[in-house]
Amino acid sequence: MKFITAWLSALALNLLCLNLHASEQPLRLQVALDGSAPFNSIQQALDSLPSTKEWALIEIGPGIYKEKLYLNRDKVVLAGSGKTSTTIEFPELRKNHLKQQPDDWGSAVVNIKASDIVLLDLTVFNSYGALYGDHDHQFAIRGFEQASRIITDQCRVIAGGADSLSLWNKKGLYYHSNCYFEGHVDYVCPRGTAWIKQSQFYSQATEASLWHDGELDQNAKLVVTDSKLSGIHGFLLGRRHYDAQFYLQNNQYSPLMADKPIFRKTYPDEPSRDRANLWGERSYFSGSSGATYGWLQNNWPKAVSQITEDWVYQGQWQPEQLLKTIRSWLKSKAQPMPAKLYLVGDSTMSDKTNLAYPERGWGQLLPEFLLPQLQVINLAANGRSTLRFLNEGRWQMLLDELQAGDYVLIQFGHNDQKQDDPKRYAEVNTRYPELLQQFIREVKAKAAIPMLASSICRRNFKGKTLERDLAAYAAQAKQQAELAQIDLFDLQQQSCDFWQELGAAGSQPYFIQVPAGLYQKFPQGKTDNTHLSVQGASKVAQLFVQDLQKQHHPLARYIYRTKL
Repeated sequence: MKFITAWLSALALNLLCLNLHASEQPLRLQVALDGSAPFNSIQQALDSLPSTKEWALIEIGPGIYKEKLYLNRDKVVLAGSGKTSTTIEFPELRKNHLKQQPDDWGSAVVNIKASDIVLLDLTVFNSYGALYGDHDHQFAIRGFEQASRIITDQCRVIAGGADSLSLWNKKGLYYHSNCYFEGHVDYVCPRGTAWIKQSQFYSQATEASLWHDGELDQNAKLVVTDSKLSGIHGFLLGRRHYDAQFYLQNNQYSPLMADKPIFRKTYPDEPSRDRANLWGERSYFSGSSGATYGWLQNNWPKAVSQITEDWVYQGQWQPEQLLKTIRSWLKSKAQPMPAKLYLVGDSTMSDKTNLAYPERGWGQLLPEFLLPQLQVINLAANGRSTLRFLNEGRWQMLLDELQAGDYVLIQFGHNDQKQDDPKRYAEVNTRYPELLQQFIREVKAKAAIPMLASSICRRNFKGKTLERDLAAYAAQAKQQAELAQIDLFDLQQQSCDFWQELGAAGSQPYFIQVPAGLYQKFPQGKTDNTHLSVQGASKVAQLFVQDLQKQHHPLARYIYRTKL
């Protein structure tokens, strides 16, 4: 009965994994140092991820990224351009970090408090020892208690000191393939269960290379297969402090390795570290080559006929299947599913057909920042307010073509405040909020997604101070968004802050400044502090895109770049 139950559980796990991996497509983000991608920092991309349960695939361009990474969201893939092309480097000594911080969080180059994390085709390098000559503990990768199911493939993990790869969840599961590891004492030191295959190790010290802690589970183990272990003359293979289990099969050991078996390091003066071991020495070898020491000879347990992921992880995890799926994602270059974004607003947003004239609406420039999978349909029109847009039938035209799942961004205010024009005027505390709520209700009734944006700021300076004559309408838009529990993009606040920072002179190029004699329509020239130039429209579109990113909005997945 127990066998049948275990078999059914394993079958269910297999089917679940296969179905999940076959159907699921990741959220994809790109990082590049040269500005060709939406992000130029890996951490910036990590911080932009929504707190959803989908996989996130962050593709990282070539170069040296001098930053620490903090991963606290599950299901993230960091994929470089090649293990010698993409490097994440930072110098950090653990004891220096702990002088300023209460714990290890941030003491590594890559800090992980999440599960289902995959690192591909890159190098992680803690350069402290190389720069300053101190080879004490300095993590390249540090996994914390919350970190399990960690994969590295085609990676280099290097530190100038001890504990390069430190995945320290005592119940954690780890898989490493086709990697290169380098460091000083215990530079590969997992707790829990780890399988390392087809990899290379290089020790910079005459101390142990491998270390394992499996004291919480008799089945926890460190498995190393089909790998090469080398280092400076006299390096040691491995050691343990607590109960541990080593399985080493078909590995090549350098003759420079010392003739000393894997051993237990004891601390007679520290009882908490010198606690009793329950299961004794468990170091098993098979198929060793290179060094010819007696303790490397075959002592493989007869009960272990073959090393498989099912045996290593006790049926709890299938990293090789997952890795194949992720590699297929990278090859497919799949993009987000197509979506539609409707823009509803006035002349500051609308498309301008006369491209010879410098005026543009910011909605006209928005597609330049987005992937083509997000279709932007700009229905904004010059001179329109909420009231006029509704009464002219433009709103009904939108509703007639709107489909479930479409997005609608609504931005009015400039013309709503025109009290001398009854066709456009919508009083800020009565008619304007009523119309916004009507628009929101009717979009939701179509199972579409309404969003509000406050009107952009006019360039009206009094001395050095920018007047905010649309502030009341902007505040009302914000209030209505909160009441309806929908997203708001406060372009009023953002644009006002930007114009104010530039000042009257510095903000001038962002608006229409037509010299005399250039256009027949304006023989005397024209100064327009409401409507945007190409530069101004591009800037407002950029502000909107950056706000999508900041809010972790679902549309952020369609961002192609954050600046032109």
